[in-house]
Amino acid sequence: MGPEVSSTGFGTAALPSEVQRLHNRFPEFVGNSPPLIRMLQQLEKIASSDSTVLILGESGTGKELVGRAIHRLSPRRNGPFISENCAAISPTLLDGELFGHARGAFTGATSERAGLIESAEGGILLLDEIGEMEGLLQTKLLRVLQEREIRRVGSSQTKKVDFRLLAATHRDLEEEVQQGRFRDDLRYRVDVLRIEVPTLRQRRQDIPILSQYYLRGFCRKTNRRIPTFSPDALSVLISSPWKGNVRELRNEMERLSANGKERILAEDLSESLRRNGLPHPIARRLRAELGTDLRRLEEIILGGIVRDVLTETEGNKARAARILGIPKTTLYRRLARWRLLR
Repeated sequence: MGPEVSSTGFGTAALPSEVQRLHNRFPEFVGNSPPLIRMLQQLEKIASSDSTVLILGESGTGKELVGRAIHRLSPRRNGPFISENCAAISPTLLDGELFGHARGAFTGATSERAGLIESAEGGILLLDEIGEMEGLLQTKLLRVLQEREIRRVGSSQTKKVDFRLLAATHRDLEEEVQQGRFRDDLRYRVDVLRIEVPTLRQRRQDIPILSQYYLRGFCRKTNRRIPTFSPDALSVLISSPWKGNVRELRNEMERLSANGKERILAEDLSESLRRNGLPHPIARRLRAELGTDLRRLEEIILGGIVRDVLTETEGNKARAARILGIPKTTLYRRLARWRLLR
């Protein structure tokens, strides 16, 4: 695995043995990128807790996959895993879905019905896009979390409930509170433990392996030969914006699996990917001249920048670190790695 490279090009990498251990523990997650490995390390720590978890991430990053992994490793693994997308259902219907209803609570309620919270008894309830929940439902959910009891719609009786809540959202709940769209007291209740799911843009080095993983899966289902990618096709895939994240990549691989070609070229990719993901001319030239060894590229390009800055500061490492926007300790680690310490 290549070195961890942050947005500034600096960081530290997990040991290969740690990466392999995490892959064994979380086989549902594909990739070796530092942001993914950091998330898996965090996920491992919080799974054994029984506290509420706030899962933050853009649409398509795999928030439900994270929720299912927490359930699989939690003490509640033998209980149910219930998931509901709060943005996919109207507030009126969501009320009944979550809390259930008594017989005669409304027209058509001919029998009692348990809601999702009751159905999650002894297990885990994942509320995806909780930031879309309207105010009255937020109040009712807050009461459930405080009192650990529920009252069905149209009923005067309460019932104790035992479940663990996972709340997921792509929104900034602090901003939602400031805008008056989310209750501050509920935010504190759901934001006990927090895990952030990286975007695909933050995991670009995982794109080749993810592409092959999904393509192989789709081709095996249809007994088709698994195609390979041309260098230009891979360059486009790696540099595309992927606003739909892993879900968008998966859909692209499903489409490509149906074309029957033995080798996928850049021209075979969706127009939106070709338009937004064509490699920069500098990237093309660097790859042609230096190859694809990330460690070597880092040493040549980033090391060269650091050498220039050190020359400008006449060897003053504290000033150089400030100019580069990194801690001095990070600069020293990189200088040692590139054999530039004097």
